[in-house]
Amino acid sequence: MPLAADRNTQMSDGELISVPMAAVKIFAGGLVAANATGYATPGAVSTALTYLGRAEETKDNTSLAPGANSVVVRRHKAFKWANSGADAVTQASLGKLCYIVDDLTVALTNGNGTRSPAGIVLAVDSDGVLVGEAGCANLTATAALDFAAIAAAASEDKTIAVAGAAVGDAVSLGLPAAPTAGLVFQGFVSATDVVTVRATNITAGAVDAASATYRATVHKA
Repeated sequence: MPLAADRNTQMSDGELISVPMAAVKIFAGGLVAANATGYATPGAVSTALTYLGRAEETKDNTSLAPGANSVVVRRHKAFKWANSGADAVTQASLGKLCYIVDDLTVALTNGNGTRSPAGIVLAVDSDGVLVGEAGCANLTATAALDFAAIAAAASEDKTIAVAGAAVGDAVSLGLPAAPTAGLVFQGFVSATDVVTVRATNITAGAVDAASATYRATVHKA
């Protein structure tokens, strides 16, 4: 129902938030994520976590039901986490995603589809990795795609690897300077880290597009 009078609408800067906890213990200064049901949990190897930020206090909810306690988490800052020794983030990762290993550590890769994204690498130092939030980030990659001859009213799919892409993310395509006439191109995330480029022939005859470089840009909400 729309307002019919003035309303004192509450506000927050969103930097410090109180998050109901899973049945876990969270240590002050640790990397905190939301689990699949929306409860705060320490960072861990899992594909079901959403990075939140840094715990501002130690809270123990291990013997209680989820949501019985809440933990204060600081967001919208860049935090320095430890760098994985086995899968180290490097300088070449600047501006790219890194991944959660535990409540202290981030890694270069998603561990063959076993880890959740932490955030964007802002700096790599000898004592750790400075990680900023991935919200509103763009992930991009290019690949040379060679579509076969596509029959009338038919489609063909090719893929581009884009680290950090998740099903449901929005995708923009960068097409070659002279895209083949008669083809309509669409891009979508078909699996974790994979963007599918679909070329659809809208003509009455077969169309064979020349091999060319395509760019896929994934927009993280």
